[in-house]
Formats: sequence, C-alpha cells, structure tokens
Amino acid sequence: MIFIGSVIESKTKIPYTIILVIIGIIISFLAYIGFINNSFIDIKQFKFDPSIIVNFLIPPLIFEAMIQVDYYKEYMPIRLPVLLLSTVGVVITTIIVGLILVYIAHLPFSFSFLFAALISSTDAAIVIQTFKRTKVPKLLARILEIESSLNDATTIILFSSVVVFAYGSNSSFSPSFVTESLTAANNIFGIGDVHTISGSILYFLFVFYGGLLIGLAAAMIGNRLHTLVNDPFSETALTIAGVFGAVTLANSIGASGLIAVAIGGLFFGNVTMKRKSTMSPEVKKAISYFWQVAAFFANSVIFFYLGITTNIVIIGQNLILIIFAFIIVLLARAATVYPIISIINKFGRRKIPSLWNNVIMIGGMRGAVAVALVASLPAGALKDKLEALTFGVVLASLIIQYIVLTKYIKRKSSSLSHDLGK
Repeated sequence: MIFIGSVIESKTKIPYTIILVIIGIIISFLAYIGFINNSFIDIKQFKFDPSIIVNFLIPPLIFEAMIQVDYYKEYMPIRLPVLLLSTVGVVITTIIVGLILVYIAHLPFSFSFLFAALISSTDAAIVIQTFKRTKVPKLLARILEIESSLNDATTIILFSSVVVFAYGSNSSFSPSFVTESLTAANNIFGIGDVHTISGSILYFLFVFYGGLLIGLAAAMIGNRLHTLVNDPFSETALTIAGVFGAVTLANSIGASGLIAVAIGGLFFGNVTMKRKSTMSPEVKKAISYFWQVAAFFANSVIFFYLGITTNIVIIGQNLILIIFAFIIVLLARAATVYPIISIINKFGRRKIPSLWNNVIMIGGMRGAVAVALVASLPAGALKDKLEALTFGVVLASLIIQYIVLTKYIKRKSSSLSHDLGK
C-alpha cells in the first residue's frame, strides 16, 4: 500500500499519506458492503491496539523531528508560543468546544467534554509530514512541529480528567491507560484526587515534568554510552533502546512517554550528534537515515490505519454533527492562536509576523492521538458515536485543512519568508 501510495503521489502530487487514507477508506467500504470476500479480508475482525499508535508509532516521528531542531537557533526563539499553545491553548480549546456542544448543540455534558478533550491537540504525524512538503520559514514550521510534539501530554491529562470526573477512576468505562496512569502516579507520588483543581494541576505537572526528566536522563545516559563504541549498527540500536526505553519507563510510572521522547530527541540532536568525540560523522549519517526511514513507515501505518478503521457509512449518518464539530474546532483553534500570539507580540522580545498566525491556526490539524484516545474507550453506544464524530472531524481536518494550508502558503510564499521580528 505504501508503494502504491508513493506511485500515485509521483503522478498526481497528492501526498501519499492522504492517498493511504483514501485507499484505507475504500477497502473498509468495500468490506462493509460485502464486495470483498471475508476469506480474503475481514475488516470487522481487524484488531489493532490503539496504544500502539501512541507508544510505538508516534515516538519515531517525534524523535526524528526533534533531533533536527537547533536548541539555540530554533527552539529558544519560539519557546514561549510553543509552550503556551501546547498547554494553555489545549485547555482553552477543550473548554470552548465542550461548552458549545453542550449549550448550542445540546449534547450531554460527558459526551461533549470527552470529545473536546480528545480532539484538542494538534497531531504530530500530520503536522510534521505537511511541513516536510511545504516551503515555509524553518521557525514557523518548528512552532507547529514542537507544539504538536508537546501538547499530547496536556490532551491525555485532560482526557483522563474528564473520564474520571464523568465516570470515576474505577468505572468500567475508564480506559486502562487512564486507571493505570492515575494508580501509578498516586502510588509513587501521592497525586491525590484528580477531580479537584489542585489534583489536576499536580497530575499535569507530574505527567509533563516526569516525562521531561526521564527523557533527559535517558538521553544523558545514552550520550555517555555512545562514547564507548563507534559503530553505526550498535549505536543505532542504542538509540532505539533509548527512545522506546524512555517511553516505556515514563508510561510505567504514569508520566508522558511522548514528552520523554521529545526532550530526549532535542538533547540527542544538540549534544550527542554535534560532538565528534561522541559520534563520528559516519555514525551520525547512519542514525539520521535510520530514523527518517522509521518515521516514514510509522507515518504510513498511522494514516493507513486512519483510513481502514473509518466507517464512511456511520460518518455519513452523522455528517451534519461532524461538520458542526469541525467548524467549532477551527473556531476554538482561532480563539487560542490569535490571542496568545497577540499577547506574546505585545510583551515578548520577538514579534511573530501576522501572516504566520494564519498558518499556525490552519496548520493545527487533528489526527492519530484523537483516534487512539477514542479507540481506547470500552465498547458501547457512547463510544460508537464518539468514534464517528472523531473520525469524521479528523478526516475533514486532514483533507480540508491540508488543501487550504498548502494553497495559502503558495499564495503568500513571498510574504511568509520574513523571519521573526527581533
């Protein structure tokens, strides 16, 4: 399927990721109507643990993107908008989407805020792939790439809090990763009741900074180990152990494995890979190439999964609600991006060009994390409706926002070339 997608991309210039989604949807639809013989493929029997997306497929994407970020030249100038968008921005988006669904669409509180929480973060897989294909200033691309790598922790915390608030931590409706994370956090650090504001803040700080410290520790240990050998295969294997070891360790204590990977990748790219005494140019080239390939395959699997698990019939039955929800998500994104950037420009030392705001707003696409979170819920009528709404919004985000974003960038390419104001 990846090969077919690449061939079609070379002929049409449509991104192979979107082609994979479309191929997946076609297969899913043909299986639904019985056109495909069940002895060949049975989509209804297709089993895929959603935790694989967060714990196995997204980490290579984040790591490969973060090792390319220059800490002083690319992260420090944009750290303020990145941190605010990935924390405060996610919270504001969740509140806006949830309240509108409750008071305008008149949907149940639990349903509205579950959807709002899981759809609130931008997706690393889509964002990183998009900006590899578009010509924008590097710092503009980095804002969205790093934001999407960091905001997953905020989203998972909000989602966990809503689940616990609505159903209780011991409810059969609570996903296993929610109960396991809360249990680990309480057993080790005594976080307390996540229902309270103080408990939620403590839980967020634990998840975020716990992942940060584990990622930093893993990267520092790896940095020392890389000095012991000068072999591309051994050192590539060491980076694999470091990436997935950090994810596993962070998740085991209830912290964020994705934050651990992001921070570890930033350290690895700026310290380990830049010191010739630690890593030779040959090894650096081999490791970079390996993670590019790993990210390519992980990205391909994620998008094909999005397509093949999308029930286009159910989406059609809920089309009006999906369109309404998609518009709300866009409005909520605008209501966070423009005020936050405006405040940064007013009080910050560096000024973000106004045209960048539009790219940041449109580029906030939704994807794999939302799908993984909704898929983690126990089976039932509520999950079915949430899945239809989530998959529909993600599909609309992937196609509509990508088309609008690429056309906008092409039209404004000369104006977007201006760098951050000093």
